[in-house]
Amino acid sequence: MEYPVGIGEYRVAMPPGILVTRGLGSCVGVILHDTTLRIGGLAHIMLPNSRDFANFNNPFKFADLAIPALVAEMRVLGARSLAARLVGGARMFPNGASRSGFDIGERNALQARVILSSFIIPVVAEDVGGSVGRTVLVDVSLGSVRVRTAGRGERNL
Repeated sequence: MEYPVGIGEYRVAMPPGILVTRGLGSCVGVILHDTTLRIGGLAHIMLPNSRDFANFNNPFKFADLAIPALVAEMRVLGARSLAARLVGGARMFPNGASRSGFDIGERNALQARVILSSFIIPVVAEDVGGSVGRTVLVDVSLGSVRVRTAGRGERNL
């Protein structure tokens, strides 16, 4: 069964689930998997840090809030041996980002790495950067991650 994960959402699934998120441009997909219990999780991160905003109505669009929530939910289900993969973090508007020095995709990927490191969760693979959008499919049973990229086809991560 496919479980969609939208922007600013996260979801945890058990076999035989497939987690899917589309439209990863500057957003980052944070994929967690416990190979022993075959529990998988996916967060679609839009922004790196909630502290940059005075008010917001969706905490899960921020890396600093979504990743801890995802880890906590997976640990409640028994996950202990987690590994991470990161997908997305593209520079979708390269000229504007370089002029202003504000590359949100790069900042999203960096913040995800920092938060995962604080939980001592290794990042075992990445497909980040560039200037193309991506779709991610996570087969929870196998722990496999397929990344579809416009113009580059599909690859396993």
